[in-house]
Amino acid sequence: MAPPTAASSASKKGIAIQEALSILSDRAKTGEHISKKSVSDELKGRGQTIDIAEELEFTNPANFSACDCATAGAADNDDSENSGDLEQDAKHEAMKQARIKRGEEIKSKVRSMSISDLLGMIFGAQQERVSTYKIYEDGLSTILLSRDITDYPALCAKVTASFSVLSDTINAAKSSLLEQHKRKDISTVVEQLQKHECDKLNFTAALHLERLRLNNSELGVGNDADERAAKLLKESIQTLKGKISITVQSINESIDELRCIAVDEE
Repeated sequence: MAPPTAASSASKKGIAIQEALSILSDRAKTGEHISKKSVSDELKGRGQTIDIAEELEFTNPANFSACDCATAGAADNDDSENSGDLEQDAKHEAMKQARIKRGEEIKSKVRSMSISDLLGMIFGAQQERVSTYKIYEDGLSTILLSRDITDYPALCAKVTASFSVLSDTINAAKSSLLEQHKRKDISTVVEQLQKHECDKLNFTAALHLERLRLNNSELGVGNDADERAAKLLKESIQTLKGKISITVQSINESIDELRCIAVDEE
């Protein structure tokens, strides 16, 4: 089996906080203020559980209960922890098998669909992506207002699951366009769309981290509790918003190209 391309790998991701941390770290190398070390261990730990593994296995919100719950008596509970690990592994395997089954069902469904129907499916999935982003943004706003960051991992898990389903659907449509209809021209545009969506999601996750850090700064929590840090964080937030805006333009260009193709297929 040939190794996946960068674009195909990108399209298999949901919210990857480590990718967001990488974006922030790259800026630090150019002289800006953010680095991985400046992000709290709590957020980094949670981010690792938010990532989607290979084969699009997304994380169950229950996984977040183990983020930072080490206690003084943990050494006495090895048997209990091992049991919990086995149970968690079983849940992950069940979710993985469910995803594989769902993927096969989607592929079977799209196999007999026309080019117009496949494009319609892609447009519908894009609309759902817009709705999911609204849930993501509204959820963050609620968390910032309540100043309770503990709700953020569950929010990420929820929207990650939605983004994963939508990505599965679009990838299945792309495969059908290429394999059943031999339309490499359309599948290439869809692949570009998926890459832009991946970039947008990673920039959005990075933006959320900065907004959470700014929230901590305003509360006087941790190393971010000074005016200079708050100023730099606000500048970083504006930079990320600019990158998201540019990425959205690229997404819209890909959608417009697909709409022109759809008109020609009518």
